[in-house]
Amino acid sequence: MARDIIRNNIYLTLATATEMPWASPLFYCKDNKFNFYYISLTNSVHSQNIAKNGKVAFAIFDSHQKEGTGNGVQGYGIAKQLKGIEIVDALRYYRTSFIPMNLATLRKVGYYRLYKITPEKFYVLDPEASVDKRVEVKLN
Repeated sequence: MARDIIRNNIYLTLATATEMPWASPLFYCKDNKFNFYYISLTNSVHSQNIAKNGKVAFAIFDSHQKEGTGNGVQGYGIAKQLKGIEIVDALRYYRTSFIPMNLATLRKVGYYRLYKITPEKFYVLDPEASVDKRVEVKLN
């Protein structure tokens, strides 16, 4: 179920924090180990938070699900801005029509940078429970 939710959606909500918590909806792509990739400006609140504290939480869900019937994936992990050869490796997975995805674009001053979220844990609603109860799932 968790794999299907991740594969069938393109946005995640990223939660970051330093002094104040912040939630950001982001377009993402994933690799075969369920790491997530996204682009962002370095002066955005979540990017500034990640520069100070890479610990993040995330949620992926389809907001069109009927109330009381939906499920989603929640988790936490470490986010970081990619640099050098890490960018080249990540470009195998991250695809967008929003900006040209190449090293020159991702190195422009004041422009988008590529980030990676390495999840540590994933959770879904327990389909066997009669009340909302999260259970950890292993994806790898």
